[in-house]
Amino acid sequence: MMFFTHLAYAEEPLAKLHIETDGNVIYCSTSPHINIQKLSPLLQDGIPITFTWDISIEEAHDYWLNKDVGSVQFYRQIMPDLVSRQWLLKDSNSGISRATASKQQALSFLSQLQHFAVIDKSLLTSGSTYEIRVRLYIEEGEPSNGWWSRLIKLGKTVSLGRFTMP
Repeated sequence: MMFFTHLAYAEEPLAKLHIETDGNVIYCSTSPHINIQKLSPLLQDGIPITFTWDISIEEAHDYWLNKDVGSVQFYRQIMPDLVSRQWLLKDSNSGISRATASKQQALSFLSQLQHFAVIDKSLLTSGSTYEIRVRLYIEEGEPSNGWWSRLIKLGKTVSLGRFTMP
């Protein structure tokens, strides 16, 4: 079944990363080029799909390595309920679970970030340029959190954006 997971990563250019400032927080939004329809057979067979999002922010340097500022990692998961014909949606970031009868809505929940809080502006330096990188890991079943999971997970950078603090 791992074959379907790798087919979901499209060989497309990076998706646009929208960076927004609202009050004291930096937010991002993105809709990566993922062929989520390739995952549909897994869901039809009752296999959960987990998208682990890894968002990192670095201070960009032209002539030296970028400086790591912080990162956020969370997962979103679809758990098929074949008896009720619903899709249970789990978000580890908010802790909220909900159900939907629409498979399209469930897949959209997995594959899009909208107005996601990345970092507090007070942690950033005025006049510095920062880079936000969004990596995505697609897994069949429950997310693995063991130390070995970082070594065997195959992820892909799906969005990249830069901004300068005023």
